[in-house]
Amino acid sequence: MSKYKIIGLVLSFVIVLVLLYLYMPTGILVEPMMTPSEYLNSIPHLIIFNQWVLIVPSSTIIVALLGIQITLIGYLLIKEHKILWGTSLLFWGLGTLLAGMSYQGFGYELKCAGNPYCLFTSWFELSYLFVTAISIVVMAIAFAKDFMSKLKQKYLIRYALVALVTYIILLVMGSILENRVLISYEVFTIFFMPLFVVFFIINIVNYRQHKDQANKVFIKLWILFLIVNVLYYVYYIPGFTESLYENTGVWFSANDVLHVGLIGWFSFMVLSVRKQMTS
Repeated sequence: MSKYKIIGLVLSFVIVLVLLYLYMPTGILVEPMMTPSEYLNSIPHLIIFNQWVLIVPSSTIIVALLGIQITLIGYLLIKEHKILWGTSLLFWGLGTLLAGMSYQGFGYELKCAGNPYCLFTSWFELSYLFVTAISIVVMAIAFAKDFMSKLKQKYLIRYALVALVTYIILLVMGSILENRVLISYEVFTIFFMPLFVVFFIINIVNYRQHKDQANKVFIKLWILFLIVNVLYYVYYIPGFTESLYENTGVWFSANDVLHVGLIGWFSFMVLSVRKQMTS
């Protein structure tokens, strides 16, 4: 890639982040509407340096550990000259740390403090969606180069790039127009979760043809990814987070289930799958 393309991509990246900051949708409130004091009464928190509120401290530690783990694995892969896979995980790690700042960590300071009612989102959460979208698309390019012929890989890469550009436009427009749907995690999943299904199918088809180790371990990777996400919904839908906190005072949320599961998933990736990555 030429230095001009790299400069163009970096500028585009910065421009999107700036737009999301300038047009942060401060008119969209959390549902149901909640005052800052009501929000603090609903979750564990502590005051640090006698000034800032840190919410769900245990969850903040878990997501920080996950973000650091992913970033270190990405750095390791780049050192091993697996540039695309490593770059994908660097963006994923950055996205995780951005999410942890707002969904956990300093969510009160970013969305509630100084407001009559808490906001629906923050710049950190919007940036998390943007950065994680990039991560998944770079992963799709790496996957295509490792598991698809040159003739076929261009179709997956084109789909991923078109999905990324389209999603970024919708995300920025959603922020400018203060549209709750366009900046939601649900729209993000519509664009990018199907890629993991495609990865899984391609690995299965390839394994049936070649019976090779690379496709075999990647099939296991995607099955584990599915299990982790299913466990999230199994814990989230019945409302175990709230009932556990109300009855015991212990906070362990559906996001904690997801993040602990992903720590295990990325551990499997680095221990069992890394050696099969080449791009």
